[in-house]
Amino acid sequence: MDDPYDLGNPIDLSLEAAIELEELKQRARSDAPALRALFELMRTPPLGFRGESLSMLEDARAYPLLRDTVYANRKPVAGNFKAFFEKYLSELEEGVAAKNIDTIKEARSFCLALNKLAVAKDMGEFYSRRDRQDGRNILDEPLS
Repeated sequence: MDDPYDLGNPIDLSLEAAIELEELKQRARSDAPALRALFELMRTPPLGFRGESLSMLEDARAYPLLRDTVYANRKPVAGNFKAFFEKYLSELEEGVAAKNIDTIKEARSFCLALNKLAVAKDMGEFYSRRDRQDGRNILDEPLS
C-alpha cells in the first residue's frame, strides 16, 4: 500500500483526519493529509467501479449521513445539496490549508460528526441483522 491514507472507508479516514486536525491546531504538524484523502474518497467513485459507479457525494444512500454531518456544524440550506456540500468541502480545504484555526476546528468537528454518524449507521445495520433467521449464535462458533 503506497498511500498511507488509502484506508478505503470514511470511518477510518474521518477519525485519522480529526486526529491530524487536532495536531495541526496544536502546531504539532504542518498539514492534514488524511482530510484530503477523506474528501477525495467522498468525491471519487470506488476504484473497482469507475465509470458507471457513484461517488459518495452522488449516492442518495449517503445523503442522510452527509446532510446530518454538515448540519451538525451549519444551518440547513435550501437548494442543491450536492453543490452546497462541494462548496463546504472546498471552504474547509482552503481554510485548513491557510491554517485558519476556526476552520480547522470546524473541519475537525465535521470529521468527528461524520465518524460518529457512520459508526452509528454501521452498528444499526449490524444489529438489524440479529433478527434474521440465518443469523448465527456466537455460542455456535468454534474456539480455534
